Formats: sequence, C-alpha cells, structure tokens
Amino acid sequence: MRWVFALLLLGNIVLLAAMQWPQNKSHDDSMANHAPFHAEKIRLITEDEMPPPAPAPVAQQVCLEWGQFAEQDLARARTALQALKLGEADISVQAARANSWWVYIPPLKTKQEANKKVDELKGLGIQDSFVMQDNNPWRYAVSLGVFSTQEAAERYLAQVREKGVRSAKAAPRSQDGGRSSMFIKASGADIEAELVKLKQDFPATELKAAPCPQ
Repeated sequence: MRWVFALLLLGNIVLLAAMQWPQNKSHDDSMANHAPFHAEKIRLITEDEMPPPAPAPVAQQVCLEWGQFAEQDLARARTALQALKLGEADISVQAARANSWWVYIPPLKTKQEANKKVDELKGLGIQDSFVMQDNNPWRYAVSLGVFSTQEAAERYLAQVREKGVRSAKAAPRSQDGGRSSMFIKASGADIEAELVKLKQDFPATELKAAPCPQ
C-alpha cells in the first residue's frame, strides 16, 4: 500500500507544479510591462510653489427698480421711503431709460372727464389707472400701466380691450425731461411687501427687479 500512496503523492506534486508554472510566467510578463519606479525622483512642493486658487465668480447684485417719477413725485416717493429706515447707500437715483412702453387712454379735455374715466375703469375691474397731471401734451391722459417691453404692453392692451376699453392704446413712452427711477439695494420679503404698499400711492410707476447701477 505504501507504493500506492507514494505514487498518488508524486502525481499531486507534478499536478501542482504544472498549475503554478503559467501563473508565475504571467506574473513575470505583467511586471515586465511596468515602467521602473524611481523613488528618488519624488519631490514634495512647498506652499509657495502651489498654484493660486481660481478667483470666485462675482455675482451681479440685484436691486428693486422703482420708477418712473416726475421731479415732484420723486421727492414725495423718497419721503415715503424714510418709513423703511433704509441707509443712504441703499438708494440711488438715475435718469429714466427711454425704452419703456405704456398703455393709456389719450388726453381728455378736462380733469373732471379724466377722473370720470378712471371711475368707469374701476367699474370694469381695472384698478391701476392714473390721470396724468404734468403740464405737457399728455396732461389729462389716463395711464393704465408702464411696461419694459412692447410685448408686455400689447398683452395688457388686449386684456383691457376684452373688458370693453376700446379707446386704450399702447405706445413707446415719451421721455419728458426730469423723469427718474430709484434703485433700492435692500432686499427681503418684508422690504418688497412694503414697497408694493408704497407703490399704490404712485399708480403710474412700475416696481421690478433690475441689476444695480455700477
């Protein structure tokens, strides 16, 4: 029986050697494909040699633009803003831009007729109307709204005509001298809500978000 055991042991040794030989060859071949490792070439860089970090992008500050105001209305609006306790640096005034549009009813003969038209508009559900008081060709016209684009003005014109206001028109708003807009840097839901309330006393104006002036 010993010779049988010896024969089986020898066969196992031969089989094990045969299984190990390809693995060793493959391992040698795979290592041969790698570049040599040169530890002496590794160098730690100093803090002064590190590249500077990329600058953070500068965000454009957004203001609330409130306008347009005639000279006398601008002074009244600035007085009204004092109740919000804003700093002087939070409010700036610039000449109004000339790219606005408005929806309006052409000038009527007297202030009484214009006020009567405003009452008629309220009866039709149009609350934001205003009689132009300036001493210019638009005196006693009724403003229904001021818009930053022609498309917005024409959309609103279609809405008021659907309510029966056939005399309303949309046109570029002529810029009379002295008109200005205020830019308010302070933000937050409370400030915006208070400004909406103040705007009710200036129905011919518009309140919107806009880039702060540089």
